[in-house]
Amino acid sequence: MPLWSIAVLTVWAAIGDSVAAEAAVASFPMVQPVDKALPRAADATAEVSQAVDPARRALDDAMDRYARGEDVAFDRLYAMAAPRVRGFLLRMCGNVALAEDLTQETFFRVSRARGSFEERAAAIPWMLSIARNALFDHARRARTRGDLPAGGRTSTPQLADPDTRGDEVLAGRELFEVVRSALERLTVQQREAFVLLRFEGLSVAEAAVVLGTTPGAVKIRAFRAYEALRAAIEESGQIKSRRHAR
Repeated sequence: MPLWSIAVLTVWAAIGDSVAAEAAVASFPMVQPVDKALPRAADATAEVSQAVDPARRALDDAMDRYARGEDVAFDRLYAMAAPRVRGFLLRMCGNVALAEDLTQETFFRVSRARGSFEERAAAIPWMLSIARNALFDHARRARTRGDLPAGGRTSTPQLADPDTRGDEVLAGRELFEVVRSALERLTVQQREAFVLLRFEGLSVAEAAVVLGTTPGAVKIRAFRAYEALRAAIEESGQIKSRRHAR
C-alpha cells in the first residue's frame, strides 16, 4: 500500500472522531427514505457476504432469524452490527452523541422493517442504507430548524498545542489538516464511497446497494476521492520540500 494511502487511512480514522466532519451532514442530498430490503442485489451481496469471514456470516444468520420473527435474535444482532453502524455514522457526521442517537434510530427502523428483509441477503449493506437514510432525515430536520449554519460549517478539530507534543506529532497534525481539508472538499457522494469501501469493508457491489447507484458510479466516486487525497498529500510534501531547500 502506498505511503500516502496509509497516511490517509490513519488520518481519516482521527477525522472520523472529530466534529469537523459534521459539516458533511449539511450537504446531504434529500432522498426519500427506503427502509425495505433492497432487491437482490441480494444475489450479488449475499454471495460476497457468504464468502467472507465467519463473523459476517453469523451476522447475516442473526438477521435472517430476526426477520423470520425470532425476537431473541435481536440482542445478538445488535451486539454484532451496532459497532459497524455507529462507526459508519460517526465517520459521516463526526459527532459522537449524534452517531449514537442515529444508531438507536437505525435499529428502531431495522425492527420496524425486518419483515421486508430478504432471506440470505447481506445484512450490513441493508443496515447501512437504513442508517444513511436516518442521517438524511436528521439533516433535513436540522435545515428546517436552522440548526446548521450557512455552508454547513461547524467547528474545526481541536488538537493539543504542538509545542507540548513534539516534532513527530506536529508533522502528524500538519498531515491531519491537509487530509481534513481535502476531505471537506470532496462531494458527499465521494466521501460515502470512500468510507464504505475503505472502512466498512464493503465490496463495490455492496456499496452500490447502500448508495442506490451502480457499481460503476461507486468506482468513479471512490477513484476521485483517492485522487483528491493523493494529490493533496503529494502537494503538501512538495511544499515542505521547497521550504527545506531554502
